[in-house]
Amino acid sequence: MNIQPLKTESVPTPAKPKAAPAKPAPEPPAQPPIQATKNERHLEALRNEPDVRAAEVERGKSLAADPNYPSPDVLAKLAEIFVNDATRIQ
Repeated sequence: MNIQPLKTESVPTPAKPKAAPAKPAPEPPAQPPIQATKNERHLEALRNEPDVRAAEVERGKSLAADPNYPSPDVLAKLAEIFVNDATRIQ
């Protein structure tokens, strides 16, 4: 068996193509400010309310002074709700 040595000839390596300069990434389109969520809007509305609403305080006082408030129908409905809730808990 006769093995011939490899002939190593100098083979020119192909030149690497020059990479084009990287283009800057396009800027995303300007977005409108983030809308406040419904919950945030409600919280802001509550923060803007006065701590004590005088008209509601007066309404409560007048209802408390009224001997016919709440009506017998309303009292009966409330009693039914309380009884139903009490029996559901047991």
